[in-house]
Amino acid sequence: MGNEKFKQYDQIFEQVYEKIKYQKRGVLYTVILMVRGEELAKEISNDYDIKENGHLDEDQKILQRLINNPPENYLKNKDNEEKEKEKMKWILVTAFTLIGLYLSVQYLKQRQKGQTESVEATKPQSAPPPPIPAALCLIIPASIASNFKNASNLSVNDLTNLIDSASYFLCTHIKAADSNEQLLEITDEYIPPDSKREVYIRINIDDGRNLIDKKMPYYLKTNLQNNKQYAVKQLACLKNLSGLEKFNRV
Repeated sequence: MGNEKFKQYDQIFEQVYEKIKYQKRGVLYTVILMVRGEELAKEISNDYDIKENGHLDEDQKILQRLINNPPENYLKNKDNEEKEKEKMKWILVTAFTLIGLYLSVQYLKQRQKGQTESVEATKPQSAPPPPIPAALCLIIPASIASNFKNASNLSVNDLTNLIDSASYFLCTHIKAADSNEQLLEITDEYIPPDSKREVYIRINIDDGRNLIDKKMPYYLKTNLQNNKQYAVKQLACLKNLSGLEKFNRV
């Protein structure tokens, strides 16, 4: 079986040798090119400093780094043609060695990368931070407020339009909103759409982490998210505008 494999090698060498036996430059590169194609030939050549048009002496120096040149006593009884053929055979062995070495290195790199990614994948993932409930409190015209009612859910577009209509706004923690609400003079009277009164509307947000304490309407709107819940908690007319000291005025 072993002899058969060596015969295969001899056959391959004869095929390659016929194409390179008169070549004086770029022999090692050409052999790698013939065996593995242009893309891999360029990669291997870059890694091992093989020149596409390198002289035979330069190929021999690369060969010496991996495999000893054929000993002189091995070549002394051969004629010049046979000597050149043996040297070419050594270059072919070097090409195969370099190809195998390069592919082995690439395999080990991929394996190491896979092991690293596997370790990263098995690392425990940190739990997402707990939600921070918040309240968005707005002062809006009665003509806008008449389109909403207590306990109704709002879309992001609804809430964006309300923010754009507000003359005062405040987004804060639930307890702070409760305290601020006590300072307002609100009534339970009906809100007619054509009223000139100002209306207080409070929207509870299940997670207002990115909205709390924002001082500009723009930052409120740009931090709204579709996957959050927005519900009207309070909707009432204001007797006056007292108690709005902590609100931001637009």
